[in-house]
Amino acid sequence: MKTLTGDLLLLGYKGYMSIPRYHTIGAVAKDARVLNGLGDRLASLDLAPESVLILARRRDAKLAENLLPEARVRHVHTGLSRMQWFEFASTFFSASTVSFLMGVVHLWTGLVVQAALTVASVLGLIAYHRRPRLEKQLLALGLPEKLAEEWAGAFPSGFALVLATVLEESSEEAQEAFLADHNLVSPLAVDRRPVL
Repeated sequence: MKTLTGDLLLLGYKGYMSIPRYHTIGAVAKDARVLNGLGDRLASLDLAPESVLILARRRDAKLAENLLPEARVRHVHTGLSRMQWFEFASTFFSASTVSFLMGVVHLWTGLVVQAALTVASVLGLIAYHRRPRLEKQLLALGLPEKLAEEWAGAFPSGFALVLATVLEESSEEAQEAFLADHNLVSPLAVDRRPVL
């Protein structure tokens, strides 16, 4: 009895089915000048539309879009969004109102509840800001954990993380575009085999 994988491999060898292989190359650009230079080198390769992904902070996203208009730009979440701040403030205000009403009945109970609420809120904000969200975004893209960790470690001192997904035939030229500038931090590549 043949397995599905064996049938697919057999079809591939007979030439009935050709599955393209892709490589993802990425690096952290230290500043906008480095990103612009990389964009020029990648533009000369004539890559497929939207094969370049830029992960940048919210404040740097517009500049990255202007420098590489053909690339997709996503935000790296470094803090709470406006909606999350609003939700946090309204929850804190609601809980503070309850502790105030407790303080009307029994002053010390209200003060203890308010102090505990304030300490818990501050600790929660600190813990939220320390979570590595870039690494989670990279893992959600299907990139290996080791690469995600290295790029997440290099990102805080850089401007943007640039990822280019190219066909196997174009991978060497794309790697040369990334390796041409020593101001690109952690230039790494991964073979993205399709999962059947």
